[in-house]
Amino acid sequence: MKIKSINSTDEGLEICWDNKNVSCFPWFWLRDHSESIVDLHPDTKQRQIDSFSVPFNNTVNKVWLDEITQNVYVKWEDQSESCLSYTLLECMAIPSQPQSNGFQSADFWNSPSEIKIFPEMCYEELMSNNGIKNWLENIQKVGFVLVNNTPATAEATKELMERIAYIRSSIFGKFSVWDNKLDTPDDTAFTSLAIEPHTDGTYLHDAPGLQTLHCIRRDAEGGENQLIDGLAIAETMRKYHPAAFEILCNIKIPGRYIKTETYLKAYRPVFRVNDDGEIIQVSFNNHDRAPFRLDNSEMVRFYEAYGIFHNLANQVDRQFEFCLVPGTVLTFDNWRLLHARSALTGYRQLCGGYHNREDFESKLRTI
Repeated sequence: MKIKSINSTDEGLEICWDNKNVSCFPWFWLRDHSESIVDLHPDTKQRQIDSFSVPFNNTVNKVWLDEITQNVYVKWEDQSESCLSYTLLECMAIPSQPQSNGFQSADFWNSPSEIKIFPEMCYEELMSNNGIKNWLENIQKVGFVLVNNTPATAEATKELMERIAYIRSSIFGKFSVWDNKLDTPDDTAFTSLAIEPHTDGTYLHDAPGLQTLHCIRRDAEGGENQLIDGLAIAETMRKYHPAAFEILCNIKIPGRYIKTETYLKAYRPVFRVNDDGEIIQVSFNNHDRAPFRLDNSEMVRFYEAYGIFHNLANQVDRQFEFCLVPGTVLTFDNWRLLHARSALTGYRQLCGGYHNREDFESKLRTI
């Protein structure tokens, strides 16, 4: 869109767009959102204007449109001047409630055969100038990426993760190296046992956004990894089990992590949705589900809905199965994909860690 004309009214400034739509911005909003150097710091992009301590005299002296930049300027009676960029005005043309977006540009898959372009790349590509862009696009579309030909060391894996963003600290450390022979494992992941499909961090108020895993030593049988698209399960339930879908959107399930000096607990529905009903997070971990009790009839409905999700996640034809081997690094979207593992015998050493969701989204915005 382009700004065709502007018109001052008592209510605010009308902007007529070339598609014949009209937006009316209140005068106070225009002053509050001024992007002039005085009002918005040019480097930090933090608001400098104080809109509330002293009442503004919103009487307008002059309003004009810069035809070249399409920026709008307002001079107030107190001689202060506001600048509103075209970019801001265009993206705010239609009023809407602020909210998180759903998975943008995602290609959800109900089986591995539905993955249109397999998300893998080589280590040299990722570490090159344009590698991060391809890495981001793979995770954004499919939910995961495999990076092949990576040096099978913890140091190389850590460097790879830091190429993307800083590594998130957690109860397991900032960057972890572990094997399946610990005497007192802190989590089932550090054993040889099978693990059902789940997302990590259901006991955290802010679950990790991305998880990275690299098997750097392997002398074992079994231990195959499975990935399942939770977004696809959500849309399947929305279509074929709408009542169960609503239940899993509304009941906040407690997750917990208990150790001698640690007791973490958080509450989150399986499907977190925005005001438009778009899925913004899938959160499911039957291993870490804490006890809770609803009214009997509601508890029955919850179990039925939760069971539908559980059984869909455990359908073999939904699961992309592979084996983590030295040299292949897996990074996946922990707000979208569930991951699982078969039991194994022998020895396996892994390393990896987490990234915050906001850092992943930040890279998507800036790159």
